[in-house]
Formats: sequence, structure tokens, C-alpha cells
Amino acid sequence: MNDAEREAEVQRRLRLPYHRVIHGDPEERYLGEVPELPGCMTAGDTPAEALENLEEAMAAWIESCLISGDPIPDPARALAPVA
Repeated sequence: MNDAEREAEVQRRLRLPYHRVIHGDPEERYLGEVPELPGCMTAGDTPAEALENLEEAMAAWIESCLISGDPIPDPARALAPVA
């Protein structure tokens, strides 16, 4: 896979419905993580900054897997509400 193909695959994966979880508070900062991508997390001073940083972390995480040949998990399916 050349650089252009790898970048296209990273961008394709970023558009998939991965769960992006932001939690924290203004005093302790905010943590962003993607449960489907083990170890893919980052922080920010605001929820918006944590989310923006998370997109960058996801891109780096995915690119690293593509380079090393490690598997990239698909997004988890959303659970149906319990009736």
C-alpha cells in the first residue's frame, strides 16, 4: 500500500461510525477515547478540543495498524433499545 492509498484508507475509516466517548470535567480536563480501538485516547481542555484531538489520535492509530499490518477492528454495532 502506497502513501496515497494508506491516507485514503485512514480517511475512509475515520468516516465509519466508531464510538467516540468524551468524559471528564473542566477541572480535571476531558478524556476522549474510542472503545473499539484499544489504547486510542487523548485529552483536551474542553469536550470539543478532546473530540478534535481524538480524530487526530484515531488517524495515527489507524495509520500505525496499516503500516504494521495489525488488524483494525470494525465499529461496534449499536445496541437496540430494550423494550
